[in-house]
Amino acid sequence: MTSWGKYMAAAMLGLAVTTASAQSAKSANMVLSDTDLGYTIAVQAAIYGFAPVGMMERLSTEVIDPSTRLAPFDAYFHRSTLSTPDSAPFRAPNVDTLYSTAWLDLRTEPVILEMPETHGRFYVAQIVDLYSDTIGNIGSLNYGTAPGAFAIVGPTWKGPLPSGVKATIRCDTVYALVLLRVLVDGPSDVNASAAVQSRFGVAALSRYLSGESGASNGSMEGLQPYKVSTAPERFALLNELLHMNPIRQGEQSLITQFATINIGPEKVVRRVVTDQALLSRAEKDATQIISDAGPRSGKVVNGWRLFTEAIGNYGFDYLQRASVWMGGPLANVPDVSFYPTAVTDAAGQPLNAASHNYVIRFAKDQIPPVDGFWSLTMYDRDSGMLVKNPIDRYSIGNRTRGLQFGPDGSLTLYLQKQAPGPGKESNWLPAPDGPFYMSLRLYGPRAAAINGKWTPPPVEVRP
Repeated sequence: MTSWGKYMAAAMLGLAVTTASAQSAKSANMVLSDTDLGYTIAVQAAIYGFAPVGMMERLSTEVIDPSTRLAPFDAYFHRSTLSTPDSAPFRAPNVDTLYSTAWLDLRTEPVILEMPETHGRFYVAQIVDLYSDTIGNIGSLNYGTAPGAFAIVGPTWKGPLPSGVKATIRCDTVYALVLLRVLVDGPSDVNASAAVQSRFGVAALSRYLSGESGASNGSMEGLQPYKVSTAPERFALLNELLHMNPIRQGEQSLITQFATINIGPEKVVRRVVTDQALLSRAEKDATQIISDAGPRSGKVVNGWRLFTEAIGNYGFDYLQRASVWMGGPLANVPDVSFYPTAVTDAAGQPLNAASHNYVIRFAKDQIPPVDGFWSLTMYDRDSGMLVKNPIDRYSIGNRTRGLQFGPDGSLTLYLQKQAPGPGKESNWLPAPDGPFYMSLRLYGPRAAAINGKWTPPPVEVRP
């Protein structure tokens, strides 16, 4: 099924939820009442807006609301410690890198990102628009680790850029998010990594040309936090987003359809009246559709769910965009970071360390193929967060100190709640006392991982 087909199927599934209420509309021509029509369009709008509204809420929390602000526009907020079970920036964080975020204001001029010399240290700056699409990556994989300046240009800018800019990334929304990851080579390397992290710069073009960096004093003028706690308020926030940004190419007809329920900038001949109860019901059903879609996304191989398409950049696949946002927001594109997720064991049973011990055996030719690095991270199944364990180890990978390979070059990892025994603890990734899942992160994956010639081996129950 095409991306658009999946989206429309989801919308029609939403309509099917109210089959009983639509019985009176059945006739030879299947004429729908205004209530049913408004509900159907609202379900589609809720699916479409799930990730963009999430981005707007994040923008409000992290920038606009002074009580929760991490940093103003055009300035980095650096997290100088690794994620832990008690502190993480979002669901399913990695424990391989330090995170930094910067929200860019592209309403009037471009923003320049300055990358320092990292002396071979891996980093990647992921650029995300307000629809949660990854519109570009700047990092050691594609530009090396020498210093350089890069321009992020908004939808209305037509002026010149400085001659020293290495590359330009155009954003079709008036705000963008930079998610910067800087590699940490183990706990003893955190301070050195943080020192590198602090040298990344950001400034609006005019400030950059004046030799300044960071936010201007007036960057927050006239902005009020977005207060959203109800379905009507979230639909209103989607309406605001669609008014502040140009209509995306290929979405004119869809946005015109949304205008019939007063969402978006388009003018229509006939509008459908909606009320709070209808919008709340539509959002509730849309959320259920999104939740149900998550476990069916991607393809499952050896118990691992693989996403090689419509991840990080979603096109018209709005249902996929929404389900990724629900499961783990701000996913990158797979050719930069590929994240197979283990959800079941080799027999297809959900992973649960309360009743089983597990192993993964990588043959010599099955070691994850990367140009960057790889790691396996353990999460609680329900919360998606790291779980405390007695050795404070939350991931294991090719940078783990003391990792033991077999005489034939193979690698066996032990996944269980208790220590696996003498001689095996170096390869132990502690599991919670209950259901869990794992993400195998490949940074800079080679072609074999993306095209399916390489797949992760199954997670097996340890006798």
